[in-house]
Amino acid sequence: MRTSLLLVAVLGACAGDSEPSAIELKMNVVIQPGVEAEYCQFVKIPDAWVTRDSVEFTGGSHHVLLYNTRYTAIPTQKDDGTPVDTSKPFDCSDGATNGWSIDKLIAGSQNRNGDSLLAFPEGVGMHVGGIGLINVHYINSGEAPLATDVKIRLETIDAADVTVEGDILFLYNPLISVRAGSTARAHWRCPVHQDITIANVQSHMHSRGIDFAARVDDNAPFYTNQRWENVPIQSYDSLTVRAGSKLDYYCDYRNTEGRSIYQGPRTTDEMCMLIGSYYPADPRTSNCLDAAGNGFAGEWVGNGTTSCQATLGCMQSAGNNFSALTDCVLASAPSVSMEISAVTRCLLTATGDPIAQCGPQIQACAAK
Repeated sequence: MRTSLLLVAVLGACAGDSEPSAIELKMNVVIQPGVEAEYCQFVKIPDAWVTRDSVEFTGGSHHVLLYNTRYTAIPTQKDDGTPVDTSKPFDCSDGATNGWSIDKLIAGSQNRNGDSLLAFPEGVGMHVGGIGLINVHYINSGEAPLATDVKIRLETIDAADVTVEGDILFLYNPLISVRAGSTARAHWRCPVHQDITIANVQSHMHSRGIDFAARVDDNAPFYTNQRWENVPIQSYDSLTVRAGSKLDYYCDYRNTEGRSIYQGPRTTDEMCMLIGSYYPADPRTSNCLDAAGNGFAGEWVGNGTTSCQATLGCMQSAGNNFSALTDCVLASAPSVSMEISAVTRCLLTATGDPIAQCGPQIQACAAK
């Protein structure tokens, strides 16, 4: 594999400008035949306010993402001490954010030459700077090596012109289960903690995705899509979502394979995401966190008829098997989604004895 990376700050038209008018990143990798992998690269990003991104990449990449990290210098090991050669692009197929201190997503695209993630109206900007992490998902299904070319451009504005700080919604549903030869739905709800205005949205699924819809509470969908590639991005002049509402979205799948499909980063797995630019920034809303910003607040809506108490028994039998736990939760009745989701969130984040730590949630579910 041959790689190279270029970071360029393109200066503004006026001499003496303290901020670049654009930040440009370029990454080249040669992928060998039959390889599917994710690669990452740490880069230094100038302190700036960005208002729009544009991303181009040749065939072979499923997505390109750019994160802002919490590091002040490029790290040479993961947070747990595992050494990594970060002097060049490195394999991060175990998960781009796995083991690294990530602050937020700041740019990216899943469309080769189409719209990207970041697009704000006048006066709205996102603050970036420090150490960034580029992540690209490559697939070479051909018989010859594939030379890829990735370009990321961040358009900037003067800090004095920013009146509102924006952010990116990055809602990722980790519970997906599609049995062999069947159809299924992954349905998730995330809280909105303050009034926000959505500038654009898009979905993200893998090849078994056949339908997607997003709405606010029980209202009509504000975004629908039936494609997993060449995904359309919907822009809005003024889509306001009030504090206390929930962003409610689902992905429908058709699995023609002879095995069950679960959530995961590879094309052999599935994903269900709602992504979009919005303002003003609220990290809790961006990442489906609770009011304190400390943990998951997502509500999983099951597709079955199983009671809350019976689902508890299923979850106990599942033990530490995450796929089995997923099957239990998604087989529950929609009417117990709040209670079973509270138990699920507690079990997934418990640091001690889960039965003792999640006692109140378990009791509320059993009484439902």
